[in-house]
Amino acid sequence: MLDYCNKYVTDARRAPDAYDACMTSGTLIRQARTRAGLSQGELSERSGKDRAQIARWERDVVTPSLETLRELLRACGFDLDLSLVPYRGPDVQLEARLEKGLGQTPQERLQAMLKARRR
Repeated sequence: MLDYCNKYVTDARRAPDAYDACMTSGTLIRQARTRAGLSQGELSERSGKDRAQIARWERDVVTPSLETLRELLRACGFDLDLSLVPYRGPDVQLEARLEKGLGQTPQERLQAMLKARRR
């Protein structure tokens, strides 16, 4: 999953579904905490959770339960908006284009772009 995520993080606009797949509980906790302007220690005090455990969650060493995740986010002033949506798998065509591009030199990629532009 990590390789899959790394391909898209730098260009989330072109592959938003793939980028969303990279959102982990640790990322959510860290984003909520930093957006709230809190240190891990301050979040620990607000939530009643151990600071070291918060650090492990943020690094995705362990995964908190959904209830714990919501408690932590609420302690930061945020909440999760949960709903069921149809699952769409990865974009196979985009994956193939990326794999092809990664196998080319920068000059080959540039030539292919120029050739496609002339069409």
